[in-house]
Amino acid sequence: MFNFIISNHKLNRLVLATKFLSITAVFGVLLPTYSGSQKSLTWHNYAYAQEYTPSEIRDYARAGFQVEVLRQQTYQEIKSIVNQAPPPIVCDRSETMRNIPPNIRGIANNYCNQTHRIVRQNNLSFSRFNQLKNRYDSRGPFYREVQQQLLKLQN
Repeated sequence: MFNFIISNHKLNRLVLATKFLSITAVFGVLLPTYSGSQKSLTWHNYAYAQEYTPSEIRDYARAGFQVEVLRQQTYQEIKSIVNQAPPPIVCDRSETMRNIPPNIRGIANNYCNQTHRIVRQNNLSFSRFNQLKNRYDSRGPFYREVQQQLLKLQN
């Protein structure tokens, strides 16, 4: 039979340790990692910095909306010229721009120039805009916050 009697001293230490673990878990300071191969528990310190600011949510929402309107207009313009879906236009990849037919390359360049201007006017660099777009596309908390911002902008 097992003996589960714990002395008061051990019980106090256990309660104190539990409180410490609860507090650190709530604040995200320390997280345990168990290594099965070494049969050990190690603690890792993680910093949970917010990866975007409220102003970036607002700026991305405005820029993203404007870029999407421009993208749809450009898509329709190119489609009417080539009578099919336009080729992919990736503004920060010169190889895709070289693959665009000459008769629509000017439209594609104009789209990219206007996109860069819109992004800059909304206080973002193009690389930051792309980072935020990737975060938006993952449909996590950033996506929901941008959706809320877009609703505010419509009112």
